[in-house]
Amino acid sequence: MKNVLITGASSGIGKELARLYAEAGANVALTARRKDSLKKIADELKSSGAKGKILFASLDVSDTDQNFKVIPKLAKELGGLDLIVLNAGISTTASFGGRSFEADRAVIETNLIGAMAGVEAALPIFQKQKSGQIAAISSVASFRGLPGSASYSSSKAGLSTYMEALRGEVRRYGVSVTVIHPGFIDTPINNQMKSRPFVVPVEKGARKIYKRIENKVLSATVPWFPWVFLGYFMKRIPEFLWSKIGLK
Repeated sequence: MKNVLITGASSGIGKELARLYAEAGANVALTARRKDSLKKIADELKSSGAKGKILFASLDVSDTDQNFKVIPKLAKELGGLDLIVLNAGISTTASFGGRSFEADRAVIETNLIGAMAGVEAALPIFQKQKSGQIAAISSVASFRGLPGSASYSSSKAGLSTYMEALRGEVRRYGVSVTVIHPGFIDTPINNQMKSRPFVVPVEKGARKIYKRIENKVLSATVPWFPWVFLGYFMKRIPEFLWSKIGLK
C-alpha cells in the first residue's frame, strides 16, 4: 500500500490529490496550516470508504523547523513514505510600490524555502529506503517574470530550477523527481484574479496531475493544451516585447 504525504492539502489541488490517493487505497497524510479544515477533509475521506490510513497534522511550511518535526513523524505513523507532494503555496498580486515587502517575503518563504525544507525533511527517509518520489507543484508562471506577480513567478521559477538540480543528485538513491506546471486551475490561490484564461475545474486539473505523478514523468504542463504551446511562446518572446506587457 502506497504511503503519500501532501502539503497544502486543505484546499484546491492538494485536497483533490488527497481524495484521489485515498480512493486508490493509499495511506495518506494531509498537512496544511488549517488543522480544522484538515480534520474535516480527513473525516470526509474516511466516511467515503478510504481503505488506507488517513492522517493529518498542522504544518506551516514557511516555518522550516516544523517541516523537520512534522514530516518524519507522519512518515513513521504511515509506516514509511513513498511520495511527498510539495503543493503548499500562496500568492500575491500587486504592482511594485503598491504592495507589502512582507507579503512578497511570505510568498518566497512558503513556495520556495518551504518546499526546500520539505525535501530536506523527506530525503533521509528516501535515502534509507533507497526509493521514493518527490513531486513539486510549480506553475506556468515560472516560465517568465509576470508583471504584477513578481514574487510568485520568481518563487515558482526558483522551485522548478531547484527540483531540476535535485533530480540529478538524488537519482543515485533511487529517488525520482516530478515537477508539475499547472496553468489556470480553479483554486483559491487564483479565484480572485480578474482574468483566468483557459481555466479548468480543480477536479479535472488534479486528476491530470495525479496521472502525471503516478507515471513519474520528469516534468509536465497541465493541462497540456493550450499551455504547452503558450509556454513555448512565453519562453521565446524577446525581452523588449515581454517588457511591454506590464506597460499601461
